[in-house]
Amino acid sequence: MERSMSRDRCIYPKIALVSVIVSFFVFQQFPATAQTSTQTLATVDQTDISRQELDREMRMVSFKLTRQGRPVSLAELTKYEKEILETLISRVLMLNQAEVLDVGVKESLVSKAMDELKASFEGENAYQTELEKMGFTEEMMERQVREGLVIRELLDKEVLKGTLVSDEQVSAFYKENPERFKQPAQVKASHILIEVSQDASATKKEKARTTLQGLKQRIESGASFSVMAQEYSDCPSKARGGDLGFFTKEQMVPPFSEAAFELSPGEVSDLVETRFGYHLIKVTERKPEHTLAFNDVKKEISARLRREEEGKRINAYLKKLESEAEIQRYPL
Repeated sequence: MERSMSRDRCIYPKIALVSVIVSFFVFQQFPATAQTSTQTLATVDQTDISRQELDREMRMVSFKLTRQGRPVSLAELTKYEKEILETLISRVLMLNQAEVLDVGVKESLVSKAMDELKASFEGENAYQTELEKMGFTEEMMERQVREGLVIRELLDKEVLKGTLVSDEQVSAFYKENPERFKQPAQVKASHILIEVSQDASATKKEKARTTLQGLKQRIESGASFSVMAQEYSDCPSKARGGDLGFFTKEQMVPPFSEAAFELSPGEVSDLVETRFGYHLIKVTERKPEHTLAFNDVKKEISARLRREEEGKRINAYLKKLESEAEIQRYPL
């Protein structure tokens, strides 16, 4: 029944974060034996891609996922070895093309990127420790950074320049996808929780109910709900006077949602039992179901369509480079 267990474990549900951002290296170290580390997995023109390079790339993917709150085990990640190898092949194709076209980057940009990377760690010692865990030297990391910047420069010059999304495209997307912009009804509520486990004794449950009934009587007699929450609630939201903010019906466990959505602003519920214990709920504001206005989502739609168009252009460019290269793939 929680919207965000990390925010208030007493009321919100877990939400998986699945998006992945570009990063340069990883904290988890995967084993690579001496026998397999130099095994050639692919050759792009005359450039070999080794098992060691694939293992490193897998560590990077793991890092990206971990940073987004979705740590992944080696067993899970090895399912995607072929896909990750293809990213390495694409990287070599683009670096080779950048060399042909004499695309490079200023050393000042590399230095700036390295400084930003180091700043994301708690000091130089932490940075060096993680380099050592990965088996990276400073020079290897700088090369990784430089190559990433070169690829970005290549794509900007050869592929993405001139990528535009028209107002007509944005408007059409909004009109053709109305469900994407519907916002369900929401309520803003506060609560007081007396925490009781589901397998607690009847005596303990009765004590919790009696406590909450006494609090409700005091609130009905003029006591502040917020103050009562601060003094008596077992939920971390007590620090905010029990305030849970706005939430939809689906974001809470059914008993809590059903009670909250029956209340009018200012109204306090009777006792509500959930798997967390017993609650008093006070709704302070309601928002009806509505559709987001076009002007409120125009920039978001434009950015989405631009990303999609850029992705299509990059895929087409990679297919072209692949068709012009000699690529051999070997068993993993």
